[in-house]
Amino acid sequence: MDVRLLPRLPLLLCACVVLAAPASAGPSAAELIRQQLWQAAVRIEIDLPTTRARCTGWIGYTEPGRSAAYTAAHCYREGAQYRVTLENGDLVAASNLTRWPGIDLMALWIPRGNLRALRAWKPLPDGPFRALYVLSKMGGPLILTEALVQRVYREIRFDDHPTAVAVPAYSQPGTSGAPIVDLADGMLIGMVIGYASERPEVAAVIPAERIYETLAKP
Repeated sequence: MDVRLLPRLPLLLCACVVLAAPASAGPSAAELIRQQLWQAAVRIEIDLPTTRARCTGWIGYTEPGRSAAYTAAHCYREGAQYRVTLENGDLVAASNLTRWPGIDLMALWIPRGNLRALRAWKPLPDGPFRALYVLSKMGGPLILTEALVQRVYREIRFDDHPTAVAVPAYSQPGTSGAPIVDLADGMLIGMVIGYASERPEVAAVIPAERIYETLAKP
């Protein structure tokens, strides 16, 4: 054995270990979609002189000087002030609003531009798909929530929301206005506006196609 090679062995072993170590993996596609939804989702404070309410929403449009936070129109209160909490914690007062009561949609305009917006959408699929949305339990902090939707219950109708369909996804008061995306591609598929009477595991959802058909009208 040539002893002159011995001092080199530890270096060779070390080099082999480093070269064989796998490269660190970046975020998965699903994790990127979760980040995208989290950055676009907002919490909405509805302030009245004697009461306060909370809803959920998302930044659906943005330009250099302003952005629109979409939410449910039934969150509207006459004379209320609306404050939108962004993903970074900033609280921004709405300067104006637009309502489409026919499909329970409202846009709160805030003087903050170039925000991360959720704009890509597709028709609500019949299933199966994995839904990702933000849940607010009784107005509490937003929680990213997943639900495996085997099928949409289009046979269930809501008397006070004729454009809504039933989706097997858990909801609670405070979640109204929450966006739902398909975890397969991150595209918006609907907005939560409530849940079936005495069945919080079945959410009432306005399909994305109804929302954008309305927004496209002059």
